[in-house]
Amino acid sequence: MHSGMKSLDSLMEECLPAGGVMVKGGRGLYMEVREKASGTLWMSLGPVTKEDFASLELSEEYEPLGIARASMDRALFVHSPDDEMQPVRVRDIGGRIYINVALPGEPQFPTQPQGAVELTVNKAHVLGFEAGRTVSVLRTSAGDFVECIGRADADDKLLLPADAEIVRIDLTEPWVVRLPTPTRTFWWFEMGRSFQGPVTLPA
Repeated sequence: MHSGMKSLDSLMEECLPAGGVMVKGGRGLYMEVREKASGTLWMSLGPVTKEDFASLELSEEYEPLGIARASMDRALFVHSPDDEMQPVRVRDIGGRIYINVALPGEPQFPTQPQGAVELTVNKAHVLGFEAGRTVSVLRTSAGDFVECIGRADADDKLLLPADAEIVRIDLTEPWVVRLPTPTRTFWWFEMGRSFQGPVTLPA
């Protein structure tokens, strides 16, 4: 790192307001549960194992949503959905700490079964990628969407939207991405892969 380049951690700290929450861990597995009454999603604050997810014991208020691998090296949430003036909601659910991260809209299903499901998600999410990394971006006519969930190793098997391609960018310095609120997301659930945005690529 040449002198003058800020570390990813310091750049992320600059984006963390009072009341925001930095996610613990990097490209680990995280699980989400859904609060049935409101449809809002709660994510484990730290990484988990597949066994943790398999052995989840939840009260009637919640249902397990899924477990997935984070693509970014750092992440934080500025506030919980629709609650900009309050700190991120934190809750102990079944003996583990979760944060209230997202409220998904109605899914739009693809015309072909292997295609991407599109969801508009109400969240305030900031991602951080380390210098020296290669990052995958789904480029569409509607903009660029950065990898958020999963790994790039099976990207050539994804059935992309008609106007889309996946490009790879090499980062020469840390990249902090503030996803829009709401965020447009593309999901290949069976592949455990998601691209989100639209985002502005580094110069």
